[in-house]
Amino acid sequence: MRVLVTGATGLIGRHTLALLRERGVAVRTFQRGATPGVEHVYGDVRTDRQALCRAADGCAALVHLAGRGDVEASRRDPVGSAELNAGGALHALEAARVAGAVFVLASSQRVYPLQPGPCHEDAPPAPDSPYGYAKWVAELWCRMLGEQLGVASRVLRFFSVYGPGQQANGNSGVVSIFARAALDGRPLVVESAGRRDFTDARDVARGILAAIEHARREGGYRVFNIATGQGTSFHDLADTIVRLVDSPSTIEVRLREPQGRDLVADVARAREQLGFSSCVPLRDGLEHCIQWLRQNCS
Repeated sequence: MRVLVTGATGLIGRHTLALLRERGVAVRTFQRGATPGVEHVYGDVRTDRQALCRAADGCAALVHLAGRGDVEASRRDPVGSAELNAGGALHALEAARVAGAVFVLASSQRVYPLQPGPCHEDAPPAPDSPYGYAKWVAELWCRMLGEQLGVASRVLRFFSVYGPGQQANGNSGVVSIFARAALDGRPLVVESAGRRDFTDARDVARGILAAIEHARREGGYRVFNIATGQGTSFHDLADTIVRLVDSPSTIEVRLREPQGRDLVADVARAREQLGFSSCVPLRDGLEHCIQWLRQNCS
């Protein structure tokens, strides 16, 4: 089996490539920069549709990870966010259709409203940002190509993914933001009393592989949350990181968001249908990230 991965140099992409290669899967990537040691086709998902179709030729699956998850940036440039996160997905879907490949979309927790209860896949989407709306549009196109043109697709809604190599984008990437501050001895600033479902990128890669196998076996269109099902407050996250680093950093609370504005997944569907459950406890994942930062960002 050969798999095409877009956005392979991102956080999720790097861990997905590593797992696919570990499992003996042939990998090809499509993006604007090369990935060392992997077959690669240069191009931009926003504009290079024909090149993307050529890259997908001969592939059994297309994993579409290309995009930008910065919510605040999407508010400053909603058109640019839509062109990349929605338009790029449509181009990737067309490439999967032409190639006869199954399609896996990296969607987001941001299609859900911030709420005190678990986010279930069947709940009506209610995004609070142009980024969330763009991801919802991409999901609808997956459904459309499945119903109208027979493209088997799996929409995976990821929740607060973290891991080695995570880049901070605005207020996104809070694990990296907090860990770098703790290593530097700077204050960790908590701006929300809400909770998030922090998910290790290695678990996300396992979810992607399970989705590929499920799509090839079952066909159709399905939506899954890929997460831990456990909520952690930003203050508890900051406190854990400070302790793991043994940092002199203080934790400063400057709340802009009250309690109850959470994004925590209901993970029952992924467990029952994909056979997926997260394996990496938060503390272990944070230790892994901190070790990587010590070695690579000194």
